[in-house]
Amino acid sequence: MIRKRLTTGCMLCLMMCIVSGSIPFKAHCYVDDIRVTPVVKAVKSTQKAVVNISTHEQVYERTNPFSSFGNNPFFDRFFNDFFDQGYRKKSVRTHLGSGVIIDERGYIVTNWHVIEKAASITITTEDEKEYEASLIGADPKSDLAVLKISSQKNFTKVPLGTSDNLYIGETVIAIGNPFGLSHTVTTGVVSAVNRSIKANEQVYENFIQTDASINPGNSGGPLLNINGELIGINTAIYGQAEGIGFAIPINTVKRIVDDLLEFGEVRVPWIGISVQEIDPGIAAHFKYPESYGVIVSEIFPNSPAAKSGLQSADIIMSIADKKIKTKTAYKRTLSLYTADDVLTIKLFRQGAVKKLRVKASEFPFEYVDTLLWENFGFRIIDNSRAIARRYGLYTAEGVVLSEVHRNGQAHQRGLKPGDVIVKVQVTDIKDSTHLKKQLVKNIHLDSIVLLVQRGQYGYYITMDM
Repeated sequence: MIRKRLTTGCMLCLMMCIVSGSIPFKAHCYVDDIRVTPVVKAVKSTQKAVVNISTHEQVYERTNPFSSFGNNPFFDRFFNDFFDQGYRKKSVRTHLGSGVIIDERGYIVTNWHVIEKAASITITTEDEKEYEASLIGADPKSDLAVLKISSQKNFTKVPLGTSDNLYIGETVIAIGNPFGLSHTVTTGVVSAVNRSIKANEQVYENFIQTDASINPGNSGGPLLNINGELIGINTAIYGQAEGIGFAIPINTVKRIVDDLLEFGEVRVPWIGISVQEIDPGIAAHFKYPESYGVIVSEIFPNSPAAKSGLQSADIIMSIADKKIKTKTAYKRTLSLYTADDVLTIKLFRQGAVKKLRVKASEFPFEYVDTLLWENFGFRIIDNSRAIARRYGLYTAEGVVLSEVHRNGQAHQRGLKPGDVIVKVQVTDIKDSTHLKKQLVKNIHLDSIVLLVQRGQYGYYITMDM
């Protein structure tokens, strides 16, 4: 039975109906309309904070002024070969996505892939007003970006919830602009948490899985709980999904956004240990009863791990209740945090299970040279015209390998002194400091790709991290 409070007028109406013997159901008599469900209330309270994002990408296409010469394929091929450089024609592509305002000053969170190639960004608010926006910071690793609306006015922001206590099966609401259809609402339930998905050759960790429809254009929009609180940022990065949606948990978003706003980049967490996977022999030696975990093989002096009491031969079982099954899982779990986060580590030591709290710090820059030599097996120097002449190089850009260890990865992959590293992952390298920063940013990957130039030829080399 549904009980609603009646107005004085409705009470008189009801008494007259009883006297006359007729009691029709009058929905307008109710102060709270039965149709105004918690979902409706949540959408009403938050829809002003949801924005449409349109980006404009400038594309330069090489064209041939003699193309389609008389529509003759022979002449087309001839002129295409002859005029290889051609002329370049500028065009503009428009991409659509969603975002959510998290600060009344106009700060917006969205997905990195929504604005990745943007030359300009336009924000359309719920009242159909348009504003220009600028990129404040981005973290491609987590597919998050922060924008700022170019306006001094105050905007409606969404209340932030928590993603640490989600219930499987609880109702969630997604709002976005799929296919350009602004402020589309879909609902579903939390299907799973801590999901890992692989997209665009990258693994994304700790996603919320939901059956609320997430379509192109929804990316970057909010995932809300029934109270209208932001619990995740929707992403449509997993193109093969049908009837499945994914969202980045809001607690992960908070950590990354805080770093982007304060430092302009995400500070990579470091606790100062090296780990290796356990096998049945190691487990038997330490009388470890489980089949998962990683064992601490080295602890750096004065590191957060050393200060917290972590010891060599400790077996790490979980971090913040996330089970650590492999070395890869350890790296990926650590990458979910930022410097200054406190990690609760569950470990096995001398027959007993213990818990330690370790406060992560930034990766110390002075350790990068050690990483280059001990892990990769080379040392580097800045390139210059003098260095280029010494090694007979065709370029004075990038960094030069000055020494290669005979037993290191670099030597095994055929690298030698005089080779030039011109790119790390997809980033062009300016100098040795820039290269070291790129390594630190990608320290939690399993491997890293270097573009190495030797003479006039370039080679992609994969190095294990």
